[in-house]
Amino acid sequence: MSRTSSDTALCQRAARLVGSGVVLVLLGAVLLHAAGSGQPSSGQPAAGDEAASWQEVLDPPKLVFPRDHGSHPAFRTEWWYVTGLVAPVRPDGAVADQSRRLGFQITFFRRGVAPGPGSEGASPLRARQIMAAHLAVADLAGQRLVQAERLRRIGGGLAGAEEQDLEVWVDDWTLRRRKGDLLEVHAVDGPRGAGLELTLRPTRRLVRHGDGGLSRKGAEAGNASVYLSWTRLEVCGRVRAGGQDGPWVEVAGTAWLDHEWGTSQLGRDVIGWDWLSLRLDDGRDLMVYLLRRADGTPGPYSSGTLVAPDGDTVHTVRLAPEQIVLEPTGHWTSPASGALYPSGWSLRVPAHGIELTVHPLLADAELDGRGSTGVIYWEGPVEARTAGGLRAGEGYVELTGYAGTLGGRL
Repeated sequence: MSRTSSDTALCQRAARLVGSGVVLVLLGAVLLHAAGSGQPSSGQPAAGDEAASWQEVLDPPKLVFPRDHGSHPAFRTEWWYVTGLVAPVRPDGAVADQSRRLGFQITFFRRGVAPGPGSEGASPLRARQIMAAHLAVADLAGQRLVQAERLRRIGGGLAGAEEQDLEVWVDDWTLRRRKGDLLEVHAVDGPRGAGLELTLRPTRRLVRHGDGGLSRKGAEAGNASVYLSWTRLEVCGRVRAGGQDGPWVEVAGTAWLDHEWGTSQLGRDVIGWDWLSLRLDDGRDLMVYLLRRADGTPGPYSSGTLVAPDGDTVHTVRLAPEQIVLEPTGHWTSPASGALYPSGWSLRVPAHGIELTVHPLLADAELDGRGSTGVIYWEGPVEARTAGGLRAGEGYVELTGYAGTLGGRL
């Protein structure tokens, strides 16, 4: 992996900005989902507990950017999710050592507590929106995961999510969009020594999953979200993988960003999901989510998206035996929660010539979010290989509902 001189200069400029503290401000998030463009075009109001009520995603959204990169407080749950793999670089920007790769995750969740702006005279201290944030750095050479979480109410400057563009924060953790869709991430946890100071640049256009961004997840009206992704982001900056006095490492690599919002997304019989994102070495990008029922079988609204190498051709594919097959090849038991997770998968998309095995690069990638979102889940970097064992791509997998059901939460 190498970068052009212009890309290197971009990263160097960004590193100076991040290091000086000029660009990254606050941070935030809580448990999953909520949003909409703030316009009724994505759905009509849902039943609520006040005169105001939550909107639901009922129709393909009429998206306007940069506004729809921002928050959608008319919907109950929303998140901005970045996962990536990076490696140390030399001063000229060339990768120094692929064997010392690092995985990272930074997520901001917004959760609505009460719809609408509140009645006149209501206490300004009442929380109507809360934010949570999760930070995790996977040291693949050392086979360890460092994680941290935060939870704040929106208001008083502690946390927030701008509505007109992407800027979310909890305390001093921040994800922010700048001119030209350049993204900046700042998240440092002093006690655990984990840290991200990164600049991310999309190298292909934003993907709208499902029907123009409407990602259906159940049979009932409103069992859907608006789901958008930048599937390939060029990453540069620095990462710290743990230890209060641990060194910062200059890195470069690639990442994936998901932005999703809705109100009553999951069907009643769904207890969790298996989500996979892969950047394949042939230039294609693949996202799959398996909506898992209590008996372990995939629900009928499981789905996926395949993006062609030109970044323009997008295929939405159903997770069904004739289109996508995702099967575990092994399992791992968490020593912390006792949850039994799949660990390794066989992945086939016959209509598009995909037949791969997917291998976790770190077995113990369980994140304990009980202090913020209330959810324990597995989220870790993976590598895809051909039937002959050759590398075919890389990405991230998320597994929820194995250490307690998500039913009723979303």
